Amino acid sequence: MTKRDILRVAKEREVRLIRLSFVDILGISKNVTIPFSELERALEGKVTFDGGSIDGFVRGEEADMMLLPDLATFSVYPWTIGSGAVEARLICDIATPDGEAFEGCPRTTLRRAIEDARDVLAGARAGLEVEFYLFELTADGLPTTTTSDVGSYFDIDESDRGEAARIEIATTLEAMGLSVASAHHEHGAGQHEIDLNDAAILNTADGLITTRTVAKHVAARHRLHATFMPKPLETLAGSGVHVYFTLAPATDAPADGAGELAEETLFAIGGLLEHAPAFTAVCNPTVNSYKRLVAAWDAPIYTVWSYRSANSLVRVPSPAGQRIEVRSADPSCNPYLALAVLVASIAHGMRSHILPGDPLMGSTYELNDRERETRRIRMLPKSLRQALGELDKDPIVRGALGDHVYHAFRDAKLAEYERYRRAVHPWEREAYLRVY
Repeated sequence: MTKRDILRVAKEREVRLIRLSFVDILGISKNVTIPFSELERALEGKVTFDGGSIDGFVRGEEADMMLLPDLATFSVYPWTIGSGAVEARLICDIATPDGEAFEGCPRTTLRRAIEDARDVLAGARAGLEVEFYLFELTADGLPTTTTSDVGSYFDIDESDRGEAARIEIATTLEAMGLSVASAHHEHGAGQHEIDLNDAAILNTADGLITTRTVAKHVAARHRLHATFMPKPLETLAGSGVHVYFTLAPATDAPADGAGELAEETLFAIGGLLEHAPAFTAVCNPTVNSYKRLVAAWDAPIYTVWSYRSANSLVRVPSPAGQRIEVRSADPSCNPYLALAVLVASIAHGMRSHILPGDPLMGSTYELNDRERETRRIRMLPKSLRQALGELDKDPIVRGALGDHVYHAFRDAKLAEYERYRRAVHPWEREAYLRVY
């Protein structure tokens, strides 16, 4: 859409408010809301905001930031139609007052990673499987971790409000221009999944941000709370984000559409396995993320790949399609940074011709120490602090983030881990209070 198209559509659909959306270094959605009368100025990149309170954005001299809307992301929020105050959304890049791209903008970080990988990943696309929970609200509207849903994988219950909410989430995403591949109940009671068809990599990152926003709004309409917390309950499956990369056709891909993987695809898998310990800090960025990365519910814990194993780090659903699935990320990640480090890892593997070894047969959980040592299989970090240590040692992953984002992200996460380390958990009181 052109600027004129957006102005025309906004007027025809009686849009009153426009949310200029962006994310901070942690992937938390932020926005500046403007009335329709200011839309033309916004489309010209003339709307500024004070970045002084945004995590990871600002040093002292950078308080004034500019919002540069991506015209392709214009969309009307369907739930506001007919309300008398119709709202629309534009996702923005962040620029400095002189109009230069801001190095701390997560969306710009992904743009740069895509451009840097163009020599080996031109035409590559990405899709997502996004898992989340829908929980009950208290009478006061506060979220809980309880649900009346007793379903499991692919179950259906027409009387379940979660079922109705999931259907509405999917139809709302479609109305906003996203291509939904499927939607279904997941393993945990109250757990759901929305799958997005592959798209340009930047659009896929936008898609996760949009999915989180839509899910929370729709869930509230059904008196539910949508949470993308990786592991809300100890006894139920955690929530992940499986990222599918469809690579450009390789020159040595099987002509009959079946057979072995193209060499370039093997190199891409090799790059992912090589850099997995470091990119875990970005793809699994919370203390809670590491409660999910355990040997249960098909969560990956080792740097292995497979055609069939659901608990491998990288899975290849179909060799003919040259499509690879990264299964370790979770929905608390900043999707722009997560996709940036995954793209950089794939590109490094392809440029350096890193082979991933033979695919694993069977469950990764059955690997013993000797097998792992022989095949040089590493375990993923077991804590956020350990993951940050791996990030520090990996110049490829650090380079994908850029110096500003790397230091801002690292500082924020070290502070988060320190708060967690000092906190006294209810389990500790239960285990020690009376005993000692």
